[in-house]
Amino acid sequence: MLAPVLTAFAAHAFAAHAFVAQDGGTLAPVHLPVEVPMVWLEVALSPWARVFAFAWGAIWGSFANVVIHRMPRGESVVRPRSKCPACGHAISGFDNVPVLSYLLLRGKCRHCKAPFSPRYLMVELLAGMLSFATFMTAVHVPLVAGEAGDLIAWQLAFLVCLALLVVVFVDLDHWIIPDAIVLPMTAIGIVVAILLPETRGDAQTTAGMPSWLAAVLAAGAGYGLFAGIRWLYLRTRGIEALGLGDAKLLAMVGAWTGPVGLCWCVGAGAVQGLIVAVPMLLLGKSIANVDLHEAHGDDPLLGNDKLGGPNDERPVMGRHVPFGPFLGIAALEYVLLGPQIDGLLMWLVGG
Repeated sequence: MLAPVLTAFAAHAFAAHAFVAQDGGTLAPVHLPVEVPMVWLEVALSPWARVFAFAWGAIWGSFANVVIHRMPRGESVVRPRSKCPACGHAISGFDNVPVLSYLLLRGKCRHCKAPFSPRYLMVELLAGMLSFATFMTAVHVPLVAGEAGDLIAWQLAFLVCLALLVVVFVDLDHWIIPDAIVLPMTAIGIVVAILLPETRGDAQTTAGMPSWLAAVLAAGAGYGLFAGIRWLYLRTRGIEALGLGDAKLLAMVGAWTGPVGLCWCVGAGAVQGLIVAVPMLLLGKSIANVDLHEAHGDDPLLGNDKLGGPNDERPVMGRHVPFGPFLGIAALEYVLLGPQIDGLLMWLVGG
């Protein structure tokens, strides 16, 4: 059923621009479809391409689980093979198929029947959905709109999403943002902005890459903003208001999304953090999976060890909340919905 449609589309696909008359007699350019090979159209628009996109993401989601667990502990993310945390038995390859193995084994070890955390499944599903979403914005939607689609843009966008996914869960578990993730990603973002400016994409399909200058300036501004706030608190109160990990994360976000994405990340991250954190704290719930003082000990830069610890009875004010997860979620929103967010911000400022 798809072949006649693709044939008709390919027959009229060519790289050109036409002009239409507007009010007042002026001519406005209209972007016409570009020439795309029939094989590429058939493959990229096939339902199996979308299935592959999800499976590809789930595979890397399985690896992300390894990174989330091992990297903060200083362990290799390559060796040894994954093992059951209860019985220590190495997990075989056929028991380590993303999503499917967890469902078939009902979330339990094949040998000792000890339950695995449902978060393993959640991370794999999230990674699969992020891969699917970035494939749709970078490849599928542009093809439908008469453009070429960009596999490199898909993989770069998914790389950013996967890095942010790891950052969110590591910060929730350990109150740290790994330098091994954010620093290389910042450098890669700037290099991509310099060498692959064509991956910026169309404004209606993907947020794309900023120019190299915007990437450098936004990375510097993101780091400088939070590092400056941290320095100010250290000088005036002798404690950290924000960790340098948050500053490095903003450098990464700025390198990949530019000034607008950076502003969205800071503003939306703060607002969403308040919306989530305040009710949870009022209900006596914690955002992180471990107390800050348990993770980092009695560091004087964290403030009075009796405040913010497990015996802190204050409802909200002065309580410690990890900011990295909310910054990461806001950055994911911009990577996936950049053009829509740009339009929203333009509307808000009256543009």
